[in-house]
Amino acid sequence: MTSLIQDANRSRFDAIAAQWDDSPMRANMAKAVADAIAGAVPLQPHWRALEYGCGTGLVGLRLLPHLGHVLETDLSPGMLGVLEAKARAAGLDKIETQVLDLTGGPPPASRFDLIFSSMALHHIPDVAGLVRTFFSMLTAGGWVALADLDAEDGSFHGPDVPGVQHHGFERETLERWLRAAGFTAVSTRTAHTVERERQGRQRRYPIFLALGQRP
Repeated sequence: MTSLIQDANRSRFDAIAAQWDDSPMRANMAKAVADAIAGAVPLQPHWRALEYGCGTGLVGLRLLPHLGHVLETDLSPGMLGVLEAKARAAGLDKIETQVLDLTGGPPPASRFDLIFSSMALHHIPDVAGLVRTFFSMLTAGGWVALADLDAEDGSFHGPDVPGVQHHGFERETLERWLRAAGFTAVSTRTAHTVERERQGRQRRYPIFLALGQRP
């Protein structure tokens, strides 16, 4: 079942990759999430980081100046192709890309000082399991920073978007999963709020940032 879900996600994101960066909503969200991570995590210029579910790198490219190297990963080759073109055009040499699906394959052999993601968790069936995998991929003292939707009624995406496994999350649930995986310094905060028109009125959808540190 998980492979079918991820196949649906891959197909959808490959199809819309070329237009992904055209959305002002996504650009504003990425800036807010990147700023929230930079304000909450003591980023260092020698750190190796991994972004999971990077899309076209809207968050990762903003954090790149604060880090030594970023491995940008996604299950969509189409999204990574757009990111690679942007990196080449900008002459970036601290970034590499990799197709990666931790729901069905092993993690990279490298260890990281920071793992971060934005709006990827709601596509993952077993988020608690993914959090445990992230813990295993970090160096001692490394950080995880995960941004996604607060629990909502399903109207953020609507009924026709494939691959959505969770209508957001309760912050207390993410904190519990992080602590159960072994993380300390666990906290959540609001990183951004998205406004969307739904059923003739403006709705507000908070985006949280969940943090944890590997001892």
